[in-house]
Amino acid sequence: MATLRQVAELAGVSAATASRVMNGDPRVRPELRRRVVEAATRLGYQPARPRRSRATSRMVALLVPNVSSPFYCAVLMGVEQEAFARGYDLVLYTTEGRSQENVVERIQQTDGLAGLVVITPRHREEELFASQKGRLPMVVVDHRNAGSRYPHVGVDNLRGAHRAVQYLLSKGYDPIGLITGPLTIQSAIDRVRGARLALQEAGLELDPDLVWEGDFTQPTGYRLVAERLRSGRPLPRAIFCANDLMALGALAALHEHGVSVPDDVAVMGYDDLPLAATAIPPLTTVRQPVAEMGAIAFRMVIRLAAGEDLETERVLLETQLVERASA
Repeated sequence: MATLRQVAELAGVSAATASRVMNGDPRVRPELRRRVVEAATRLGYQPARPRRSRATSRMVALLVPNVSSPFYCAVLMGVEQEAFARGYDLVLYTTEGRSQENVVERIQQTDGLAGLVVITPRHREEELFASQKGRLPMVVVDHRNAGSRYPHVGVDNLRGAHRAVQYLLSKGYDPIGLITGPLTIQSAIDRVRGARLALQEAGLELDPDLVWEGDFTQPTGYRLVAERLRSGRPLPRAIFCANDLMALGALAALHEHGVSVPDDVAVMGYDDLPLAATAIPPLTTVRQPVAEMGAIAFRMVIRLAAGEDLETERVLLETQLVERASA
């Protein structure tokens, strides 16, 4: 399915101009209108159908990267439970293996949507949704890019990571290594900032040699620790991982190489996914109220769809440190 941006590129005009043509704006010059119409015809572009009133719509969309991540599934659970309780239907979209723009275009062409709850960790929502700004109420969950104008529900990642590293230091773990999330994502950046601040307050510095950039997946947590072990270089006394999946990967690599947790190396995660409590040993972590984040985002979207103002456009929930046997 062709997107409006592809039509604009083929016609050699801006996305805004292409949008005005598709919406019948008489102020567009005839030559530009002709080029846009010809490009749309060549690409088989189908403009969005007229919508029913959002105020009376009973359907909300959720956009997530995939449904293989326990974190995204927890957000889905929160959104779905709230939608069911309020008599709404939920439409799920994923972007894995698909063109981001095509998925966004499909969402915009879905008739009867009241609004959208979205997680776009690897993309700037301002760019991804530029062509639809103002058309569909939208709330971002968890990963919010700096400068985003969309309402957002998340946690105080800086404070959560600060508390985690303070805890490790209070247990006598030093030095502390970090497995970060992708450092193009604001939540990952904030967790590094929180960890660094806790170390600085203790008169310590974050050793760049002990900071390993990950991608929030379990195989990467395993690989980064296994590579360090194979290199023969010393491990830190504790490893703070920016999410539970990478921490579980780190635990597996340490176990495989005969490293005792926490006697030799302590491991700490971030999320408190259900898997954390059943890890060997059970994972000390920072709990995020993930399902609650999804539920709050849903409530914000339907308020926006009804034309109501939000008390705040940025909701930050508190994290909680969960002490178990890994640290």
